[in-house]
Amino acid sequence: MSCTTPAVSFYFSVLLALAVLLWASGSPAADPRSQSDGDEAQGTAFKIADGVWLTARHVAVSCKAMTIENGEAPLRVERWVLNAQSDIALLLTQPDIGIAALNFSQRLPETGEVGLMHGYPQNQGFDLKQRYLGERSLRVPARGKKVKHKVSYWAEIKRHPRSAPIDLGGASGAPVLDSTGGIVGLHIASIPRRGRTFSVPPGQLKAFVQSEGVGKPAALIQLREDHEAALAWLVNGAELRAFKTIARVQCLLDDAG
Repeated sequence: MSCTTPAVSFYFSVLLALAVLLWASGSPAADPRSQSDGDEAQGTAFKIADGVWLTARHVAVSCKAMTIENGEAPLRVERWVLNAQSDIALLLTQPDIGIAALNFSQRLPETGEVGLMHGYPQNQGFDLKQRYLGERSLRVPARGKKVKHKVSYWAEIKRHPRSAPIDLGGASGAPVLDSTGGIVGLHIASIPRRGRTFSVPPGQLKAFVQSEGVGKPAALIQLREDHEAALAWLVNGAELRAFKTIARVQCLLDDAG
């Protein structure tokens, strides 16, 4: 005969319910491409050199054709290179010297520092201010399976616009910048309900770019440092999108994708 009291039973029931809730809402997942219909999907890309862009590997992996938004005349992606070890893809287009590029930061982020993500979740312009928490392991899609990789992870501080959907699908491939405008990551996943995001660490990005022999751009975009004004990060985000340094990448899906 059980000697468990009603109060103890209720206590354990509450603990079990909380555990299930945390398990269901607390698992990191790659932010999917924003899919408008059965044949097309959208992510975010950013320019690092003339004719060279970066996005997330899972944005490009199932595409049979891609274009990068550039006003009335989208840039056709002529070739793309998928990184086998990390969630990174290099997109190659015809050079467009009219678009300035982003540069890598000269230093690694430190715990507690602010990072700024600018992208196109749900096909909308979006800016996210977040705080660097460190590195951890995350299962990243690669060659049809999920493989553990070291990633940077961040805690949300503020988002703009506030009315933006909590789901960040479509932001994959967006740059994460430090307070000076230098690249410190590439956004790949999030836990929306817990306000956590994940990015490819800068060391992995630099190593891949260098291995592909990417040269220096003709021009780098000049951004305001985040501490110069309270709204500098929002102005930077607007300018990065207006000047097409950050752009939507449209993917025509493969029949198998």
